[in-house]
Amino acid sequence: MMKETKQPPCLRLEKAIDRMVRGLAAPLQLADLADVTHYSPWHLAHRFQSAYGDSPQAFLWQLRLEVAASLLQWSPYLPIGQVADLVGFSSPATFSRAFSRSFGFTPSDLRAGRAVAIGWMANNLGEMSYRPGPSIAGSKIDRVWSWDEVESCITLADWPAERMAYQREVGDYGVHLDTLRINFQQQCLQVGLNADRWFGLVWSDPATTPAGRRRYDAAVTIPKAFKLPRHLGEYQRPAGRWAVFSHVGEYADIGPRWRDLMLVWLPFSGWMLDPQRPRVESYYDGSYDLCLPLLPGRSIQDRLPEILPELLKLVTTVVIDK
Repeated sequence: MMKETKQPPCLRLEKAIDRMVRGLAAPLQLADLADVTHYSPWHLAHRFQSAYGDSPQAFLWQLRLEVAASLLQWSPYLPIGQVADLVGFSSPATFSRAFSRSFGFTPSDLRAGRAVAIGWMANNLGEMSYRPGPSIAGSKIDRVWSWDEVESCITLADWPAERMAYQREVGDYGVHLDTLRINFQQQCLQVGLNADRWFGLVWSDPATTPAGRRRYDAAVTIPKAFKLPRHLGEYQRPAGRWAVFSHVGEYADIGPRWRDLMLVWLPFSGWMLDPQRPRVESYYDGSYDLCLPLLPGRSIQDRLPEILPELLKLVTTVVIDK
């Protein structure tokens, strides 16, 4: 029996999903999504349902909830009402009801780290994402870094807007995406595109997005006047601030390093993820950077009521020791 070949996603339909990501808080209509795909609203709805098993409206609704779950997890000081606003819900109460119906637990359950929410995330994550390659598993590299180790590798950078070509895969995350990048580079060379730096655009959080809905792009920046062939997608990456985690090591340890960046650094950094831009893997000269799109989080002044008790304990301990 011949092995079934996985078909790449339809780029025109994926443009509708990209538009959803860029407009999570906007009151998007079917006509808005049809406009970017150059389908009629009826034709878009029909093709979308056939390809993804959901209407565009239902897909958008679930996408907003998955992004909200990610923000609740990785931005612990962000008020739940602000999370609801960032993903387009009219009120915290409406958001909480929708969240509970979809996931079986409340936003507060996730924020508090209750067992039902932690179990749900572990089940989502699966066996591939954030896992080390075979040569790394069980070694000293496969350990959780300290805050100081991660922080020493991070710089904050303001990137300009850039035009990018990409090839997309929809499915689980893991080391198999190396094959996507290699095939993409070969296709780029065939059309005269070469670069010193290649990118992976990580559109989904595997802790909150099921494997069948995860999107990953192998990408490269391209000149403004370059005419793309039809089989490659185009992404206009907006300008913005990024946390760049630079690391010299095997590509196989990228899973543990994403874990460190998301688990050790981000929740306590004072920044929050920009839900409208992808997380980025940048590959060059045998090294890689992991890059988080940032928005200002809560300032130290805003967090002072939560931090002050811990500071007072520390001061008291120092005084007693003296």
